[in-house]
This record gives sequence, structure tokens and C-alpha cells, in this order.
Amino acid sequence: MPGVPPPPDFGRAKLEIETIPRGRTFGRIYWSAYPDPLGYGKSPSRFSDPRRRVPANRFGVLYLGDCLKVCFLEAVLRDRREGLVDDLPIEEVELTQRRYAEIATGADLHLVDLRGDNAVRMGVPTDVVRAQRQNLARRWSLAFNEHPAQPDGIIYPSRLNGATNLAIYDHSIAKLQPKRIMTLLGAPGLARVLEDFKVGLA
Repeated sequence: MPGVPPPPDFGRAKLEIETIPRGRTFGRIYWSAYPDPLGYGKSPSRFSDPRRRVPANRFGVLYLGDCLKVCFLEAVLRDRREGLVDDLPIEEVELTQRRYAEIATGADLHLVDLRGDNAVRMGVPTDVVRAQRQNLARRWSLAFNEHPAQPDGIIYPSRLNGATNLAIYDHSIAKLQPKRIMTLLGAPGLARVLEDFKVGLA
């Protein structure tokens, strides 16, 4: 049934956990005005803390993608191509003022797995997996974060192309290590990504 929030006794549920081993590398695109590649905010996002509390009492989330392409889709392109069949012009600043970081796992990550049929087994609504209802996804993220299993975050499919994304809770960001940082324009493979999505400078 869509729209169902986590039940009060969700803490006794068995979570479907995927373990990402130490040494795996993921990507992240972020604005160069914020120099820390592992920096994060607590503003509303897909799996952010939904509680109305002062920021110090809410958890933060850091998002990673398994390749440059999905990072570009999630951080830059988003829904801007919807209904557009021609080339998409974007401002130069969108590329020149962003960085791409390769982030390595310095320790095993234990993530709630929302891929495949795992969500169904946990009783998680499809609206959460498909990002159709942001507030509902946040409420489930809170339930995951407070679960006795203490997962490090969530592994989930991108709603844009199905590639793998990670949402890492702030208490586990210490398990991540920046491996390589570069300008987005200097990221290997960016030209192919821009060509694939018919993106050009305005």
C-alpha cells in the first residue's frame, strides 16, 4: 500500500543489508565553494532527517554515486531534460564551479539495500524507492537511522537511470576517504556524459 509510514515496531524488523567492502570507490559532484569533499548539509533532501529540530539534533546525509554519469544526473542535470528533444544549454558556471571527487571506503559499509525486491521484503513502500514522495522517504530514512542494527546508510537505485547511489549517514562518514579531487571539467569521461545527454554551454 503506497504512502505507508514506518510502523512503531519497525525496530524489530530484519533489515536487508548490503556490505560494501573497504577499498571501493564512488563519486561525488559538489560546488567548489564548499572545499570539503566529505562536507554535507542538513537541508531537505531525498533521505534527510525529517524532524523539526535544530540542526545539531538532526542527522546529515552524504550522497555518492557509483559512476560519473549518475553523479552528473543527480547533481547537475536532474529533471531538466524532461520534455526537451533538442540540445540542453547550461551555464558555464555549472561546470566550472563544481568539483568531482573520487571517494573510497576506508572500512566496510553496512547499508540498507533498497534495490531489487529488498524493499518489498522489508515492507518499504515503492514510493520511497521511486522517490515519488520525498517526506515519506525521509520518514523511512529516519526509521533506518534509528534501527538497532545501526546501518551506515542506504544503497538505492537512481530514479533517473537506475544506477547505484549511496546515502551515507553522518555518523559513518569517518569510514570514507577522499581519493582524488578534480574540477568537474577535468573529470575523465565528462565529454562522453555531456554528449550522451546532449548538454552544451549556453
